[in-house]
Amino acid sequence: SSSSSSSTKESESESYKNGPNTAATGGAGIHVVATSNGSPYLNWQTRIMYRTFLDVQPGSDMLHFTRLLHRRTDDELMAEVPTVRVDSLHAACDVWCEFPVADRPDAIKKWLRTSDSRRGAQHYLLIETDYVWRRAMPAPPPNSPAIAFHFDYIDPKFPKLPEVIRKLIPEEKRDSVRVEDVMRSGPAPVMIKRSDLVRLIDEYERIAAAIEADDVAKERLGWVREMYAYDVAAAVTGVKHDVQEPSATTLIAQPPADRAAGNASLYHYTWGATYLDANKNAVWSWDKRPYVDTKHVRDPRSHKPRMPPADAGDRGDLTLQDGAKVDGALNAILTDMIGLMRGAIDRLDALPDEPGCGWKKDEPACDFGCVAGELCVANKPWVAETKTETREAAAAAARESPLNPVGETDEAGDGDGDGD
Repeated sequence: SSSSSSSTKESESESYKNGPNTAATGGAGIHVVATSNGSPYLNWQTRIMYRTFLDVQPGSDMLHFTRLLHRRTDDELMAEVPTVRVDSLHAACDVWCEFPVADRPDAIKKWLRTSDSRRGAQHYLLIETDYVWRRAMPAPPPNSPAIAFHFDYIDPKFPKLPEVIRKLIPEEKRDSVRVEDVMRSGPAPVMIKRSDLVRLIDEYERIAAAIEADDVAKERLGWVREMYAYDVAAAVTGVKHDVQEPSATTLIAQPPADRAAGNASLYHYTWGATYLDANKNAVWSWDKRPYVDTKHVRDPRSHKPRMPPADAGDRGDLTLQDGAKVDGALNAILTDMIGLMRGAIDRLDALPDEPGCGWKKDEPACDFGCVAGELCVANKPWVAETKTETREAAAAAARESPLNPVGETDEAGDGDGDGD
């Protein structure tokens, strides 16, 4: 690690428990924090999310943005997205591991020791990379509890889970903290004061590690196990969260599960959407999961998601993959989200394949000259020529395969729905 000796001393003294420097702002405002391991999958998402953040930030309560990178080397976004890198807990997760999000609690704890975490905003907004900003998040009143989102797939009372949850609660607290006290949420999106995050971070880290060390807990809690770790930690430490329902939240809307954005500040594209006609033929499809290659990160304009067909809501014969009817409201919210993504992609620069950045075979690890534990100020250039020929070739190929979920439509990205 390139962490300085002063950072080591901070770790030993638990300096993350110190308060923020609020002199500059009087304690108001929001510091947005997104965690990532720097994989191409997350970096493609990050570039879009950060571009849409810049679109909505001016004049808002959102004072600062940090990408918290849990990784042992720089990655190719260091000069584009404000980043603090901390060493990953599991070195294998820098390339591939079963569950990279297991490193998140440790990374957040390390970040709380940094000066970046004390830039003056009273609230942290913890988010993930697969978000799209639709409007700025307002700061809550100073004495508000943390704000979280109700995920319906999180429930400590699901079959076979109560005994696992109970085991994660410290023995001395099992009489006072019940399974029913554990919220149905997770660590993102969460709006939380530094003091509250500090209160729960040790338990969050401990519980996440305990789950990873317990094969039964891992199997039963599944891919959302780190979300449960946060929820149990909040209950154990008594950090209250206002868990907002999808229809009323200021946090996220999740198309296609949600057909209206309401007061949500962001879209979360955790689920894909496929429009099927009466014969079960796909007429349009979108999913984040194909975007896993360096080509998507480095030349995103050649691989834009397609807009939904403009007339999809009026046809009357279309359904989603789960059988739900495609109506005007659903098509409108997906059109808005994909349109914001495409608009962001149109303004992203190409990134270089040479010398590369450690993902393809034989590529050297990135080195922007950044210092671990500090907000990166890149002192080495990393600039690519715009790959016009590559982009045009990809666009032509995509037009021949109109159902390709990662194809190109119109180069202008004007959202005219020509992918139908």
